[in-house]
Amino acid sequence: MKYQKYGDMVICAAPDEGELDWTEIENIVRHTHNTWQHDRKEEETRKNTIQGKKAELVMERLLSAYSSFRYLSYDRIRRDDFKKHAPFDGLIYPVSLDEGVKAEAIQRICSDVQISAGDSGVISVGTRTFLAGSGIFTVEIKSSLLQDPRDYQNMEHKENGERTQADYQALCGHIREFYDYFVYPHYCRDSEAVTCFYEYTTYVRRNHPELTKGVGSMGFLYRLMETEFDHACDIYTRVFFDVLTQEIIIPGYILKTRFFEEPRIQKMYSSKSYNALYYMYHMRYGRCILSIDEDDELLHWERDKECSRLFGAKKVRCPNCGNLLKIREVTTRPDPKENKFLYLCDSCQRNKWFTFKQIHPQNMENR
Repeated sequence: MKYQKYGDMVICAAPDEGELDWTEIENIVRHTHNTWQHDRKEEETRKNTIQGKKAELVMERLLSAYSSFRYLSYDRIRRDDFKKHAPFDGLIYPVSLDEGVKAEAIQRICSDVQISAGDSGVISVGTRTFLAGSGIFTVEIKSSLLQDPRDYQNMEHKENGERTQADYQALCGHIREFYDYFVYPHYCRDSEAVTCFYEYTTYVRRNHPELTKGVGSMGFLYRLMETEFDHACDIYTRVFFDVLTQEIIIPGYILKTRFFEEPRIQKMYSSKSYNALYYMYHMRYGRCILSIDEDDELLHWERDKECSRLFGAKKVRCPNCGNLLKIREVTTRPDPKENKFLYLCDSCQRNKWFTFKQIHPQNMENR
């Protein structure tokens, strides 16, 4: 499979529609249940499904050709006649994986989905832990269309056949700086009232008081992050379709831990998803999909080690004196929208209070 590479970004030709399994696609379209896109029509669902299947096919071929990992679509192993919403897009696993372990993993997944309530297929935390502990990782592939003229504004030539390497570098640079990886929060996907991480924590505390029982703010935040971590897929990637050249751009991927080390919740504010909530992580901090074989964190995955990195678990020190910071909630603002969590240093004589984004500038700084 041929590709171009610009920095960490991989660009390759989009698969032809004749290469897709149309029986599978129509089964998915017929049983798709909309989440935040409540008014999505069947034709739009079909276009989205085709786009997603092309993204999966590219992922499968890239890993097969250039990696010791393999990709297996969930739709290839499902046993529910496409009746339930898929719990993930696919599995990434080492080619050396024992076939018995692989078979047990598939059996556990399908059994969980079978007993899931409602129209969404859900796999248990126990199954997710078994999969990752066996070197089998669930993956979510988000696919998006590049928008003209916004995404092409830094290019001198954007049309097919006219682009230079400088044009591609400008396009990839824009994607890297403008876009994010994202995942839905576990407890709420769609809300008019919730617009940021603090407001989400308020929503969770109100509706799930069991997470606050017997702990302070730091303990609650860690419990929340651990719950989000346990219910998320292991790997998140995102692909972009360039309709002007019929190419697919893969910026990279991240492990789920990244979302919950420096949690940033935002909305995309598009005409379709203006109330949808997402944990977001800056795309410029992703890892090239072709370097997945060298990802030591993935190759030596340990749940306890990953959880020790989560927000609320990792010890944070004052940038002035080096003493440990505490988290305090400030709820005395005249406007409730200004309520927030802050870090407090008990021993510092100056700048005792710090915002989250002052201490965690890599991802918490909203754009």
